[in-house]
Amino acid sequence: MITNLISSARARAQRALRNVFCATFASSLFALGRVHRARRRILARNVVTSIYFHNPNKRLFEKCVRWLKSNGYRFLSVLEVIEIVQGRMSPPPGAVWLTFDDGFRRLLDAVVPIARKHHVPITIFIPSGIIEGDGLFPWLAPTRSRLAAGPGHTFPREAMTVTELREIAQYPEISIGSHTVTHAITTGLSSGELRSELAVSKQQLESWIGQPVVSFAYPVGQVDGREIPLLKESGYLIAVTTEASLLCADVDPFLVPRFHVGDEIPFIEAVCNMVGIWRSAIEPLQYGRLLRRGRNALGGVLPSAHRQKTHREASVQADRLHQ
Repeated sequence: MITNLISSARARAQRALRNVFCATFASSLFALGRVHRARRRILARNVVTSIYFHNPNKRLFEKCVRWLKSNGYRFLSVLEVIEIVQGRMSPPPGAVWLTFDDGFRRLLDAVVPIARKHHVPITIFIPSGIIEGDGLFPWLAPTRSRLAAGPGHTFPREAMTVTELREIAQYPEISIGSHTVTHAITTGLSSGELRSELAVSKQQLESWIGQPVVSFAYPVGQVDGREIPLLKESGYLIAVTTEASLLCADVDPFLVPRFHVGDEIPFIEAVCNMVGIWRSAIEPLQYGRLLRRGRNALGGVLPSAHRQKTHREASVQADRLHQ
């Protein structure tokens, strides 16, 4: 018990130090004019800014929505984005699409009321088997084990329930997409497993909400190209990755990029993410002496940026697989 308390206190301290560092760094990007220039370039182009969250707190999410509204952005629904990627619609100036991966239960209080209040369409990608089951996310098991008070300790649900999903899906601002059944990393599945994860999740979600489910998010953004023909076979029309770039007119509808906004980060850092400059700004520090020293001092909690397979690489691989 004492060990768990110490571990939790250390994690909170590391997070606080990490946020101080990131807020300071983000402030420098504002001061240098990089945020302003990036926003102006986006508003002048025919592109869509796709943004994904996981489990943001209410204050952070509402501040993001207010900033986007006051800075010339226009919120799109998933159906409008599909029209754009299929070439039937041009992106309006400042087009932005907000998405949420995993279906955390906190969204019911922190996100859904804000979306409804501001009439902002959002898409939530759901791993159907997890919300149908005990609602505990497998990748959070190490955290739960550290927090356990002892053998037999039980934890509250982390994901929303099927009943809660059914309720919010009736709101005009909310669209539901698939995130597989078990949050399986699709690149590690056999062809049979992959087909099942894509098709069964879609069928389950549609049976619960009574609406077509046509969008999909790759768990942790990993994709190797085998998924695309199976997604089409199952009736999906769009799939999103975690590639940090703008959605342009020539994008593959099944390799749509998105910028990430973390859960408990400073708002000023979130803005840098939303205009697409955070990763390119922070990556050089990954190899610099300053960050190495900072990581050692803070226990490895400073931000890291990882490279996913690019849209072009995945598209080329898919073409080769199915020629």
